Amino acid sequence: MVGCGYVGEPLPPLIQIPGRISDLTAIQFGKHIKLSWTVPKFNTDGSAVTTLSRIEIYRLLSKSDSTVTIDGKLFVQSAIKWMVLDKANFGAYREGEKLVLADRLQGLDDREIFQAFFSYAIKAINQKKQDAGFSNLVTLKLLPVPNPPEEVHFSFGEQFIELSWQGPSYNIDGSPVEASLNFNVYRNLTPEARVKELLTRTPLEETRFKDTSMVLGQTYYYVVRSVITTPEGPIESFDSQEHKVKNVDTYPPRAPAEVVAISNGDSISLVWLPNTETDLAGYYVYRSGEEHDYQMLTEQMIAAASYVDKSVQKGKTYSYQIKAVDRNGNESNYSEEVSEKVE
Repeated sequence: MVGCGYVGEPLPPLIQIPGRISDLTAIQFGKHIKLSWTVPKFNTDGSAVTTLSRIEIYRLLSKSDSTVTIDGKLFVQSAIKWMVLDKANFGAYREGEKLVLADRLQGLDDREIFQAFFSYAIKAINQKKQDAGFSNLVTLKLLPVPNPPEEVHFSFGEQFIELSWQGPSYNIDGSPVEASLNFNVYRNLTPEARVKELLTRTPLEETRFKDTSMVLGQTYYYVVRSVITTPEGPIESFDSQEHKVKNVDTYPPRAPAEVVAISNGDSISLVWLPNTETDLAGYYVYRSGEEHDYQMLTEQMIAAASYVDKSVQKGKTYSYQIKAVDRNGNESNYSEEVSEKVE
């Protein structure tokens, strides 16, 4: 048999132009402006993005935000290409699904920074230098927010690291702080991390915070930020000085409690309430005779909250004390003394 097939009309080539970015945001952070957006996943023809080459970021400084529009052409005609972010460098700016980039406003003095409106829009460009046009337009006017908190101090407990600090007296433009201040606390496991873990679910009114999620022996890096509330939402200061902190485990277990000694004529059985510390390693048992000279009875730590002393003699009275020990070798105080006579 001879088969035949129908050759259809040739398909048009895919138009692999990355889709227009529509979720650009701009927020103030200290004296910087932080931009964030989602990288397009699809082209304008619905195909997956495979030819994205770079993101171009445009910026315009103006005296008013009311006339800055893309459709009205002012932004298109007057904005400068402020930065180009090549795809090869996206990883350095990625935070989850978004890219985050800070405009540090270099080369601008305070007069320009606090009087101007800053407008931004971006383009996703493919390898053929094609794009789907500008993203949504965002415009921001910087406020003279407070400086970071000062004099951050630390205190320690077995279950926490506590931070305390002094709120700033001046704003970043040198004016005195008059706004009501709150504070956010951040930490990380590496120094000067770009993305930090926020520990405060809501900004604090007080100037202290207990980190109860810390782990003993782990090194942390902490910063604190001042926060003010504005009609547009909360604005944070720059980071305070970063502090390297470790809560070393020097905390002993509690002394064993409710120790009971019972003789059966041939031995003395000891029992006590088990300690509840998560890092408990075991117990040591100490014994003294009538001379009251305590000696360690157990050369090796015991894991159970009980012990049978078989090395006793009839007619003699023995006294006992117990110590608990954690995995770092921290020993508790002695338990209360108990005594029992072998009869």
